[in-house]
Amino acid sequence: MRRSLSLLLCAVLLTFLALHSALAEIDDSSLFMEAFNAFQHKDYLFSEERLNQLNQDFPDSPLRDVTLLLLARSYHRAGENDAAARTINLFNTEFGSSALAGSVDEELLALGKRQKAGEKLGINRHLQLAARKVRNEQLSLERAAAERTEHERLAREKAERERLAHEKAETERRERERLAAIKAARDAIRFSIEPPAGDLLAEVGTVARIPFELVNHGTGSEEFTLEAIFPAGLNVTLTAADDLRKPVTRVLLTPTQRFKGILSLTLPGDRVDNSRQLLTVKVTSARFNDLSQSKTLQVLAQAPLLRAVTRLPHTVVTPGEKLSYHVTVLNVGSIAAKEIDLRISLPPQLKLTDAGGNNCWVENEQLAACRVSAIGSGQLIERTLSATVREKARGKDLRGSVEVLQTVLQTKESFNGANFSIKTP
Repeated sequence: MRRSLSLLLCAVLLTFLALHSALAEIDDSSLFMEAFNAFQHKDYLFSEERLNQLNQDFPDSPLRDVTLLLLARSYHRAGENDAAARTINLFNTEFGSSALAGSVDEELLALGKRQKAGEKLGINRHLQLAARKVRNEQLSLERAAAERTEHERLAREKAERERLAHEKAETERRERERLAAIKAARDAIRFSIEPPAGDLLAEVGTVARIPFELVNHGTGSEEFTLEAIFPAGLNVTLTAADDLRKPVTRVLLTPTQRFKGILSLTLPGDRVDNSRQLLTVKVTSARFNDLSQSKTLQVLAQAPLLRAVTRLPHTVVTPGEKLSYHVTVLNVGSIAAKEIDLRISLPPQLKLTDAGGNNCWVENEQLAACRVSAIGSGQLIERTLSATVREKARGKDLRGSVEVLQTVLQTKESFNGANFSIKTP
């Protein structure tokens, strides 16, 4: 139901943006939001069209990083591998050291490397579905052959042990029986780790619960040790599902019994939306510590992703002119941003005269502050300030800045203000 509501909201927003673009001047914010919501609805060709228009009409847009990333994903989902690789390589060249680079899909990175190596990438008309099916069937055949080989090997070893048993003395026979008993005990230990199906999601700043099950497939009761392995900077605890207060390191299971475990983790607020966190559950037999299994779980971060864009009515202003200073804040992350504080700094050539209300106020002649309760995923908010160009102002390529603070997540980012120059008399 939550997904249906999100799709409905996106459809309403798309309709609004289409009407708005027909009646008003197109800007980079509206173009990107059209592309973003088209991508959410899997309309990848329309997303490509809007993103390419944005890059052409607004080459200096502050949205260039998310534009290139979304364009590469759109190409990839549409099967245009060559364009996807070219675009993701351009993104890595310009923004490879940014935090956003951590959210790039592995498949896109692989395509980029192949193109750099000189490989010509064709259009994948069936998105490799048939190839994956054939490969999976082949892997199944290989696994079956390996299992048959292993069964035959074990049978031969057993026959050889039995042949040697008849040739050995009584003392050697007792030793073989002891070793056979140990092997039987090891062979009787069978268990599996079963992770949950589907994508594992964790919202930044909140506790996420990742369930898993440990199943004893052996013929007898068995004790196991449990361990959670995770990257530095994460706080992860492993507990039983029915008691989240006490960490669990050992469990005793009867045959066919299931242990329902929980990995509890809190992602820091600085994790980028869709970035990957790898958690590993390791289970070992308490009697034979070389009998161990590990299962790695990939958890995708859900976080707001805010960008601020400012604009003036024109890029060349005159001393004494009164201006409207527009500020747009977009959320292109997968969840809503809450409790946002904005600090809008104007260059000294401008004098702030009015913050425009709407929870915005004047701090001084160069600084306005705003408080926004929330910005939903795929939504934007706009604020308009009033300013005057100082009478003796001079300068070219002037900029202010917009500082965006998410107080709940304790994250802060700064974006350049609109670029303008002052006309000389």
